[in-house]
Amino acid sequence: MLKGLRPVTASVAIAFMVGSGIGTIVLGVYFLIVLFAPSWGSLFFGAGVLGVLLTWLLGFIYAYGGWALWKDQSWGWGAGVFGGALYLMLGWLISPILFAAFMGIAIVVMVLLFQAREYYGMVRPDPEAEERARQELRAQRMANPDRFHCPRCGATSLWVAPDGSAYCESCRAGIISIPLSA
Repeated sequence: MLKGLRPVTASVAIAFMVGSGIGTIVLGVYFLIVLFAPSWGSLFFGAGVLGVLLTWLLGFIYAYGGWALWKDQSWGWGAGVFGGALYLMLGWLISPILFAAFMGIAIVVMVLLFQAREYYGMVRPDPEAEERARQELRAQRMANPDRFHCPRCGATSLWVAPDGSAYCESCRAGIISIPLSA
C-alpha cells in the first residue's frame, strides 16, 4: 500500500528513535563495563544490573520501533510512544545525570510521532462523518423502488444489482435472480 511521501516529522522521529536507541544500547554496554570494572570509576550513579537491563530494554524498544517506522509498519508508532513513556518513567533509574537527556529525547520523539500519527493511521478523522457516509451508502444500496420481495423471507429490504441478483438484508441471503420486469 503506497501512502505517498513520508512526512518530515515522521522521518525526524525515525532518526531520533533509531539514533537514541542505538546510543542507549551503547550506553548500556558502557554501564556494564563500568559496573564490572570499578577501578575505572563510575560517573553514573544507579547503573547497577537493573540499570543496564533497563538501558538495553529501552534502547531495543526505540531502535526496533524506529526500524519498523522506517519500513512503514504502524506498530512502530506505538513502540515509539510506549518507549518514550518508559524513558520518562524509568529514565531516572538508569542514571540521574543522564535523565534530562533521556527525558528530552523522549519528549521530542513523542511530539514528532503525535504530529505524524495520521500518516501511520493512528487517527480516525471524523467518526460522525464516517457513520453518515455508511448510512448514505446503505440507503443507496437498499433502495428498492420496485418493492421486490425476497423469495425466501418475503421482506423488501433487498439490495438489487443491475444484473438482477439481489441480497436480502433481513435473511442475509443472496438471491440469484429477481424478475426485473415485475
